[in-house]
Amino acid sequence: MRLAVLADIHGNLPALEAVLEDIQSCHVEGMLVAGDLVTGGPFPLETLHLLRSQDARMIRGNTDNYLLDYRMGRGPAAWRTAAQWAPMRWTYAQLDAESLDFLAALPEQQVVIPPGTMPIRFVHGSLTQVNGVLVPDQDTRTVRKFKDACLLPEDAEPPSLRDDLAHLEETVLVCGHTHIAWQARHNGGLALNPGSAGMAIDGNMGVEYALLTWEHNSWHVDLRCIPYDLDRLRVAFYERGALEAGGLMAHAFLRNAETGQNFAWFLIQHAAALAEAVGLKNPDAFPDDLWERAGATFDWKYSS
Repeated sequence: MRLAVLADIHGNLPALEAVLEDIQSCHVEGMLVAGDLVTGGPFPLETLHLLRSQDARMIRGNTDNYLLDYRMGRGPAAWRTAAQWAPMRWTYAQLDAESLDFLAALPEQQVVIPPGTMPIRFVHGSLTQVNGVLVPDQDTRTVRKFKDACLLPEDAEPPSLRDDLAHLEETVLVCGHTHIAWQARHNGGLALNPGSAGMAIDGNMGVEYALLTWEHNSWHVDLRCIPYDLDRLRVAFYERGALEAGGLMAHAFLRNAETGQNFAWFLIQHAAALAEAVGLKNPDAFPDDLWERAGATFDWKYSS
């Protein structure tokens, strides 16, 4: 038994197509997708259609929830007008009602038990929060990647993965959200993040995903990173209107893909520093004039 495990595709259709081509020779018998399916890239509807055609087992991530909250009139009022949230509004406009209904019907986490194997729980963030963060705290090299991507403060101790696994009833925990690939074992349990199959931030400009194989009565992980047609993605950002409509944040998403660095978060942190300097803390969205100033003063080449 072998499963393809993906997360955080973010509307990157060329990346998803590369995975499907790569797994053709791997005798894959199923696909698990741990959320954040469509927002960020220029192919939201096409990405969702292709996933559905593969009969993939999917869950919702935090950005999928944003679309549904936006649909229902929930969430901050700034989502409807602020330039910072323009990519979400553009993505929402590309999706038809049936696709939004499909997203709404997806769970936030799910357990699968392939025949003859042990159960797998897959979540987007953590066991308790769709935007929670799981870190393999005993893996110093991967913890370094979290800090380089500004997902952990430089002087902070990472949260204990053992504490999370202690509450896990299943054999395997699959998560996403952070766009950093890793695997860890503790007391016979396995946890893994396949990385991002659309916008990796750990220095890889390829597509990250995992093969989960059942052999010798246990699950084994092969973390993979493969190339894809980045030029096609880049052209689509321009030609499909995602870059023009999405503004600075869409530009940051594209820089993510082009560099394998966490440009979207770097931009937000830069804007947050400007906001704090004028006494504005933790806004639902940055004022448009401050957001534009952040884009004008941001280092679009060498941010880290």
